[in-house]
Amino acid sequence: MNRKSYDVVIAGAGTTGTTLAYLLAKDGFEVALIDRRYKELIGDKICGDAIAAHHFKSANVPKPSKDVIRMWVEGFKVYPRSIDYYLKIVAEDGGYIVDRHRYGQELLYRAIKEGADLYDGIIANNLIIDDDYAKGIVGYKVGSNDVIKVYGKIIVDATGYPATLLMKTPDKWLIDKRVRSRDIIIAYREIVEVDKPIWDIENLHLHFISRYAPTGYVWIFPWDKDGKKLNFGNGMIPGVSSYKPHELLNMYANEVIPEYLANRRILKKGSWNIPNRRPRYNFVGNGFLAVGDSAIMINPATAEGIGYGLYGAWVASKHIKKALEAGDYSRDALWGYQREYVTSSYGIRQARLDVFKYILQAYSDLDYEFVIKHRILTSSDMIKARDEDSFLSSFDKAVRVIKATLHGKLKIVKDLKYVIDVMRLVKNIYLEYPTSIEGLMPWIRKVENIFSELDKRFPPYKPQYI
Repeated sequence: MNRKSYDVVIAGAGTTGTTLAYLLAKDGFEVALIDRRYKELIGDKICGDAIAAHHFKSANVPKPSKDVIRMWVEGFKVYPRSIDYYLKIVAEDGGYIVDRHRYGQELLYRAIKEGADLYDGIIANNLIIDDDYAKGIVGYKVGSNDVIKVYGKIIVDATGYPATLLMKTPDKWLIDKRVRSRDIIIAYREIVEVDKPIWDIENLHLHFISRYAPTGYVWIFPWDKDGKKLNFGNGMIPGVSSYKPHELLNMYANEVIPEYLANRRILKKGSWNIPNRRPRYNFVGNGFLAVGDSAIMINPATAEGIGYGLYGAWVASKHIKKALEAGDYSRDALWGYQREYVTSSYGIRQARLDVFKYILQAYSDLDYEFVIKHRILTSSDMIKARDEDSFLSSFDKAVRVIKATLHGKLKIVKDLKYVIDVMRLVKNIYLEYPTSIEGLMPWIRKVENIFSELDKRFPPYKPQYI
């Protein structure tokens, strides 16, 4: 049985966990990084492989090196049923497609170089709780019954979707553990090689087409500069189709754009689950915090999580350092991390886009096509929707109402107006996130009331033919 004590013990060596380990270790703190994978396999995971460049500036972390960047992209295009129509969203500073395995190895190398200790091949499955504080992690060696205990002043859950340690925290810490099925994306991805290059290698492609990705989308991302390797996948909420994601994706390849994908050669494939909603209402406790997917740091409109996790790691690192320097690892001392993330542009954007997600999940292919074709929703609207309180002017709104009325689609404009109003309301509530645990439950009730109404107004769209 191993026993060693650190300043910080981090479970999970994904992009968020390794980035947090790097940020803490480079400032001289003793850090243990625990992962179920062996060292050489860390980073080799199912992922969309895309990261917007602006996240590295926000998180104050180095950009990927040239060795791990497969290519640069301008932004992404959103397609409705037909790929003849789309909205193009240009990302600030563009974005990167990375080799996920190599990028994971690069992040791990940085953390270890700065002094972090890696415990690889260890499955962390429980917290050590003593005197109402998290004091360590209990795990076991892969393929054996050897128990491993690693102790620390602050324990971090960066295990991703399962949030393994967060789920073991005491109920009296009031940590938010529930994730509803509507807030989960089940996804399937292939890395494929094709004979005919993709039509546009400078952008990511998101196809909102209900037959093949109900309540979600099919993505086609270029994976090399000649357009003949692709990151190809789909995602949807559970229970909206009798087909599995991989079955729907194969149907899409053969029926929608067979000239590109019918004869694809699959190099890698796999499935995974994504928590897809606003941040957890509380993800800190005594000597404990969660970060990344464990804390649900993600863009609910696109399910992009790497950049949000990097920012979360940076915010967490600042508050962990303060707590260690003060010798105070209590929930109150770590609450600043919770509040800073929730009230930041990232936390508020998550909450706003979680509202916007409801309208995305509630309409059909034909409705999406109408909205884009007739410019009821424009590229400029989509860009502004992330952060701005009002992205439809009165004049524009009147024009759109007239268009919708002429085509018998007035309900879409009314629903869009309703969603914009709720996005504004949610932003204001998130800016009022409580300064201490005492105000948490009343605040949660306000938020839950809003999302309960959204649930009633916007049930998920289920195509009859699937």
